[in-house]
Amino acid sequence: MLELLQPVCKALSVREASNLLSSLSALSIDLKRMAPGTVDAIAQQLMDNMDHANVQDLSDVVAGYSMLQLTPYCEDLLQAVSKQLAVADLSRTWSYRVSRMAYKLATIPNGAPSLQALEALCERFGVLLRSHQVAELPNAQAVANMMWALSKLKYAPSHELATSMVDRMVFLCSLPGQQPIPPNISSLLLACAQLGLPVKQTDIESLVSMLFSSNQVTAQVYTNTAWSLAVFGRLHNQLFDALLAQLSLPSTGHAEMLMASRLGDAGREQLYQALTWLQPSSSASADQHEIWSSLQGKLHRLGPRPMHIFKRNLGNNPKLCSALNQLHLSFRARVVIQSYGADAVLQSRGNKAQPIIVTLGRPDCIRNIPGRLKACSVQKPPAG
Repeated sequence: MLELLQPVCKALSVREASNLLSSLSALSIDLKRMAPGTVDAIAQQLMDNMDHANVQDLSDVVAGYSMLQLTPYCEDLLQAVSKQLAVADLSRTWSYRVSRMAYKLATIPNGAPSLQALEALCERFGVLLRSHQVAELPNAQAVANMMWALSKLKYAPSHELATSMVDRMVFLCSLPGQQPIPPNISSLLLACAQLGLPVKQTDIESLVSMLFSSNQVTAQVYTNTAWSLAVFGRLHNQLFDALLAQLSLPSTGHAEMLMASRLGDAGREQLYQALTWLQPSSSASADQHEIWSSLQGKLHRLGPRPMHIFKRNLGNNPKLCSALNQLHLSFRARVVIQSYGADAVLQSRGNKAQPIIVTLGRPDCIRNIPGRLKACSVQKPPAG
């Protein structure tokens, strides 16, 4: 059957080609080995007819995009899909398909859709969140997938859309049968933290309460939640203690193993970063330091802090060090912050302002994300 496909690919419509691509992807067939040239032929046909693609066709292409990674049309086809998606009629597209397309686009290695395509998906999702038709309202999985995808694509939605997504998840917590599962909650909180989106204290309390009410929580859910709340500045000693206590319980289905035994390096690093955010200042009371030391001991019993291999050294960037010197800014180099890839923490003179996280997205670009660390020592930059 595969050998018969290639000669007829040129006669396929965009609907047939996209449907075929999605089906072959679902079958996990190695076409490069079994039928060389077939995927190239399908991709070429899609390129030639992309102007006629509707939302269903675009969704199928995105769903089967993993099949196109080794074709010469890979990048061009993604651009064509993005261009068509930006102008497509999404008025009849439900939340499941919108969030699924965003999710699939976020999982494409070494590629990203256009801003216009993301704006179109976000606009439609916002319309659905405001719908008065119950059937059109996104469920918890759709909200979590959409926010996760935007986080992976490093695209911060508008304040209105972000607030609506959080509000929807919180509202679903009160609806039996539609309540979010723990991974939905932690995905939402983690994405908001990574994108720097504010979440109200009352909403955090509702979501965390829902999370703790479940007995099907994984270790990753707890670590993501702890880190996210630390970024929001909403983590406190009692809550962190409760999260550590949950990680000290036997793993579901494996009574002989603690849940913490399933933690990887990334999860343990999240917990240690959260602990750092809780560290009291030197002027804090002895009781506060004692409480923090107790938390530190409990975390140490769950496992040591992972060792990191630093790929970049800010001190080796003479132009940046010179600029920091001219601005009279001190910094702490080689700082690891989960999902930010920070290069340094800048501290204002006199320690009167919050530290600023510096990340080098490109050699010529510095992106500042304030308020991400507390109680960190700083060093003077080396001479430029």
